[in-house]
Amino acid sequence: ADCKAKVVISAERLMDPATGHNENRKIGLLLNQTGGISDYLINDSAWDCLYDLLIANNADGVAPENTEGYDDYRAREGVELRKHIVSTRHLNKMVQQLTRLINKYSNFDAETGIDWSMSEQANVLVELLTEHRTEIQAELVSTNPDQVWAHPPKPNWVVFPRCAAESRRVWDYNYPHEFSGYVLDMFPDVV
Repeated sequence: ADCKAKVVISAERLMDPATGHNENRKIGLLLNQTGGISDYLINDSAWDCLYDLLIANNADGVAPENTEGYDDYRAREGVELRKHIVSTRHLNKMVQQLTRLINKYSNFDAETGIDWSMSEQANVLVELLTEHRTEIQAELVSTNPDQVWAHPPKPNWVVFPRCAAESRRVWDYNYPHEFSGYVLDMFPDVV
């Protein structure tokens, strides 16, 4: 089996009208080479028009007429209310993991014998990971350094978003229908 990436796409770039046509074209070109799908694709001369209709000229993400029911994520309500506050500890771990992946896919990997620097798709991946790392590093710089809290106390526990001004509830997945009773106090004047 030919088990390697055919194309790497960025959802952020797809949804940005400045870069979206290019990302959309990547998807179309791949589908155009895929047996069983290529016979049903619209002509590539219409791809940009369709992209403009659904994404570029549709800032709120609500389905245009004749496409009812196909709203995208931009039409969701309450997104800001569900936003998580991330600790500096988690942000640092994200930067470390992204750096590890950037290093891996930028170089020769002695373990697998693959020279990732020669792969067009790996180069695109490294570019995207580098962009994400830059965004996370900027968030880390702007985050209150006192915003540090521990990971869940047990591996099967999940810490949920804020449930009060200064705490989070913890769910114990060993008892899937019960709240663990554990509340973490971990917000040092975070706003």
